[in-house]
Amino acid sequence: MKPRPSLERPAALCVAIHDVAPATWARCERLLAVVEEVAPLPLTLLVVPDYHRRGDGTPGWYLEALEARRARGDELALHGWVHLDESGRCHGQREWWRRRVMTASEGEFSALTARAARFRLSVGQTWFRNHGWPLYGFVAPAWLLSPGSWETLDDSPLRYTTTADAFYLLHPRRRHASPCFAWSTRSPWREALSLRWNGRPARLAARGPMRLALHPDDALHPRVLNQIQYLVDALLRDHEPMTKARLAMRLGGEPLGGLSAPPPARGDPITLVAPPYTAGATTASDNRATPPPMATPASTSLG
Repeated sequence: MKPRPSLERPAALCVAIHDVAPATWARCERLLAVVEEVAPLPLTLLVVPDYHRRGDGTPGWYLEALEARRARGDELALHGWVHLDESGRCHGQREWWRRRVMTASEGEFSALTARAARFRLSVGQTWFRNHGWPLYGFVAPAWLLSPGSWETLDDSPLRYTTTADAFYLLHPRRRHASPCFAWSTRSPWREALSLRWNGRPARLAARGPMRLALHPDDALHPRVLNQIQYLVDALLRDHEPMTKARLAMRLGGEPLGGLSAPPPARGDPITLVAPPYTAGATTASDNRATPPPMATPASTSLG
C-alpha cells in the first residue's frame, strides 16, 4: 500500500456514544474511559432528553458532567426525545421485523409523520437552547428515518444527520458514504456476529470518513471493549479524530477554524411540552424508514 503523501489530508474518524442520559451515564463513562485509554479524542455524545420516558429530568450532576465533556472539546448532538418507537402498528412483516425485532422498538423516528417528527425535533432543539448548548446535528435512534422525518430535517436549521452507512449534510441534502462500526449485544450470538463482522480486515480498509458507534451496554462486554480499543488504535494511524460537527464543516467546505453559525443564545428558558405518545401517527404512505431521493448526488466513493 502506497504511503499517503504528506500534504494529503487524512480521512476523518468520528467516535460517538449513543443513548446518553442520566440512566445510562455510568456506562457511558466507562466507554469514555476505554477510549481515552487509547488516546484523548474529541467525541460526539448523542443525548436523549427523556430516555425511555423515565422522567429523570436533567440532574445537576448530569449537567455538570456534560458541561465538562463540552469543555474538553466533545460535541453534544440530539438523539431523539424518548428513544422509543411509539408510532403504532407496523405495515407488513418486513417493517415489523425492522421496527420490533432488529431495533427492539427503539427507532423513534422510523415511522413518524412529518408533523410528529417536527414536534419532537422542535422540543429537542428547545431543550438544547434552554441549557445554552449549541446544536448542529441530529442522529435518529437506530438510524431509522421515515420520509416524514427526512422532510422535517430538510426544513430544520440542523446541519447534518447520519444513517447506518452514510453521513448526510443538509441544505441541500448531500450523501457521503461513511462506514460505521457498531455492536449488537442483546444476545451472545449477536455479540459474536458483531465481533466477527467488525474484525474483518476489509472493514478497516474501507474508504471515506469512518465512524464508531458505541452504546451504553457495550460497556458490559469485555470482548467488545477490547475490540473498540483495537479499532480506535488502528484507525488513528491514518485517520484524524473529530466530532461530527467538525466533519460536517470539512465535508461542506467551510473553514475549520470554527463553526460559522453562532451557538444559540441562552435567553429565558422556554417551557417544554413533551411529545405525547403518538400511536397511530403514521399513514400507510408514510411508514417506510428509507431515505427518499437525495437532493444532490453523492460526492464521495462508496465505502
